Amino acid sequence: MSFKKVAVIGAGVMGSGIAAQIANAGVPVVLLDIVPKDAKDRSIIAKGTIEKMLKTDPAPFMHKRNAKLITPGNLEDDLNLLADCDWIVEVVLEDLNIKHATYEKIEKHRKAGSIVTSNTSTIPLAKLVEGQSDNFKKDFMITHFFNPPRYMRLLEIIQGADTRQDAVDTVRDFCDAQLGKGVVFCKDTPGFIVNRLLVFWMQAAVNQALEDGVSIEVADAVMGKPIGVPKTAVFGLIDLVGVDLMPYLSKSLLATLPADDEYRNICHDYPFVSQMIAAGYNGRKGKGGFYRLNPDAPKGTREKQSLALAADKFDES
Repeated sequence: MSFKKVAVIGAGVMGSGIAAQIANAGVPVVLLDIVPKDAKDRSIIAKGTIEKMLKTDPAPFMHKRNAKLITPGNLEDDLNLLADCDWIVEVVLEDLNIKHATYEKIEKHRKAGSIVTSNTSTIPLAKLVEGQSDNFKKDFMITHFFNPPRYMRLLEIIQGADTRQDAVDTVRDFCDAQLGKGVVFCKDTPGFIVNRLLVFWMQAAVNQALEDGVSIEVADAVMGKPIGVPKTAVFGLIDLVGVDLMPYLSKSLLATLPADDEYRNICHDYPFVSQMIAAGYNGRKGKGGFYRLNPDAPKGTREKQSLALAADKFDES
């Protein structure tokens, strides 16, 4: 079985990127998000993110014409569009209550036998399916893509005790053959494989940089290519993932890890991170994060500036 139409719920950076990669495979996509308060165009979030992707570098679309395969909508007026979809991908905020509320909407409108997956990066599947119907549990699994979805080859799949095997096989085959993913099956444990290691590694690196007074550039220069890690290293990777996403990842891990896990000992909530988020420095998807493009750089160049790193304050200088 191949998918004839797919829906993506959540038009943020990850959701829109997943929608674009599915469109790159020639499959029509429905992209839904919430209705903003007092919005004149109730589907402006999904429409806006499609327009933004057409200007994004590196490009989410292999060809700009692929954007026409994405139908934008919203979660109040267009849920009926789910009835035509074979696969529904949930990519909403890493908050269990929000996800459960989203599943309630999906369950009311999806067709029988359609596959539902979550792009969660830390919440165990057992928690996601709590209170859901038996049919939902059979059709549900986790498909954790990595950002940016077009370029990052890894895909983690986590199936539950009740997930039907034919659904798992269908998703695996489609993501392998048509989306170009390297599929890795993971156990239903906190953070799965990548984030279980990555969040710990990033937290330890940030702690050490602050403790030793190491600059962002030096920390990334050391913790990047010299040790076999991509040049984004630590702080560049946090910008790519999203500065505002990191507290949610940490909160999710802390809610599910054993009481004696070492991550609890190194986890630290730095005030300057909250200040960055409040100021709109959420990473590449915003006006910058630990790094930002220099607005005074010569036209056509991408010179970067870095924010001063301090444990007790947020310094934009």
